Amino acid sequence: MLILILQWLDEIFTTLIFIPMTFVLYCRFTMLHKKNCRTASLYQLCLSLSILFVVRYFCGRFIFTDINYHRFTDNGLFPLVRIIFYPESR
Repeated sequence: MLILILQWLDEIFTTLIFIPMTFVLYCRFTMLHKKNCRTASLYQLCLSLSILFVVRYFCGRFIFTDINYHRFTDNGLFPLVRIIFYPESR
């Protein structure tokens, strides 16, 4: 059950990441993030989510590939990696 919840959260995160990324781009072009404290905080949150997505995408495409599958999952320390990056090999 926990595996399905984690995969579902990852799928939602990767599907809806365009919303914070759009807000970051909008703020960058309009300088909205410097107007008040609330928009600055929201800008920082959206920027953090965007950076987290870029790191997740990099790991999924270049590090946790099918070639490296046994290197990361055979030692027993990476069940979360197996759940997120290798969902078909449960």
